[in-house]
Amino acid sequence: MRRKSIFKLALLSISLVLTSGGTIAGSIPLMAKEFVGVPQASVELLTTIPAFMVMIFVLLSSIIAKFLTPKYTVLLGLTIAFFSGLVPVFSNDFTVILISRAGLGIGFGLFNAFAVSLISDFFEGTERAQLIGFQAAFQSLGAAAMTFVAGQLLKINWHQAYWVYAIILPIAVVFFLVIPKTQTKDNGNEVRPKVVLKTNVAVVSLVVFLFITIMLDMATQIKLAQLFLENHYGNETDASSALSLAQLVGLITALMFGTIYKILKKWMLPVAVLAMAVGFFGLNIADNLFLAMASVLFVTAAFAMYVPYLFTQVAHLSPEGSNAFSTSLLLVGANLGASMSPYGLAIIGDVVGASTTNALFGAGSIILLVLAIVVIVVTIHSAKNSNRMEVK
Repeated sequence: MRRKSIFKLALLSISLVLTSGGTIAGSIPLMAKEFVGVPQASVELLTTIPAFMVMIFVLLSSIIAKFLTPKYTVLLGLTIAFFSGLVPVFSNDFTVILISRAGLGIGFGLFNAFAVSLISDFFEGTERAQLIGFQAAFQSLGAAAMTFVAGQLLKINWHQAYWVYAIILPIAVVFFLVIPKTQTKDNGNEVRPKVVLKTNVAVVSLVVFLFITIMLDMATQIKLAQLFLENHYGNETDASSALSLAQLVGLITALMFGTIYKILKKWMLPVAVLAMAVGFFGLNIADNLFLAMASVLFVTAAFAMYVPYLFTQVAHLSPEGSNAFSTSLLLVGANLGASMSPYGLAIIGDVVGASTTNALFGAGSIILLVLAIVVIVVTIHSAKNSNRMEVK
């Protein structure tokens, strides 16, 4: 039992650093003062370029894994991220630091998909669902802890903040020692996981669904302060507090994901999307701070339910051996949805003629309601097909 717990922790540990690209954002003002000849936008690029490189290399990771195996692709990514992450500790050359930040994104991109797909490779059923929920929680915990530590190190100077990436070394060592290169099947035989670069309509549908819903979910971060100010029941500080509380709710929901999945099962996605639609409707009609904050928490809880669920379903819907590649596609859809959100929200606002932020959330609630209806129909249809197969 203890050995299995250590195995799970080793598998989950790589998620601690997955979303840590922006943990050193607090160092940007200090770096801008030092690099006086560098445009402010270029200095700020240090926080965003890792995410851009992740989007590219999350797809390439499946190709590399065909030759290295998933385990050694993860270790390669961890190694690149470790050395790249620490470069700013020792360098004063802006170009070198920028390249190192791109290298950090490359490293994260190489093992991003495997942080989820390896869970599906080694676990099944409720245990898999629980661990995927924990995986999301580990990401949040890691980002929060590393941001706090980086902030404390900034009191010395901006170089020292980058020591937070030293945590990658013990994670890599534990992963190397604990995680096997092969899987052990029920018959006791060990097999090397296949890595296949193909997908199907079901997976593509999930990618499109995730792109749309994450684009809408980002509205709670991008537009919340504007909503509070327009309605005169809060300010930027109130919006920040609401989002901080939402992160806590999201973390708790992620930790409870396995239990929720065990109760709702195939109805997890319809319930989550309906809940998100309700949250958006609440933001649409909100005329006081309490209702607006409660609606944001509702949206965040729903988001923390359906995103891990989609990653659990990839293992069932992907062509054999393509779990890692399909997971990569989902991650690309998620990152594109987040990055394109300002433009997507602007288009929605123009199409529906939304003159207020409330109206924009109202339009979002209608889109989510339509998606929920589609998901319900698909779920019922899938259940009927399953029943027919069982009768036969």
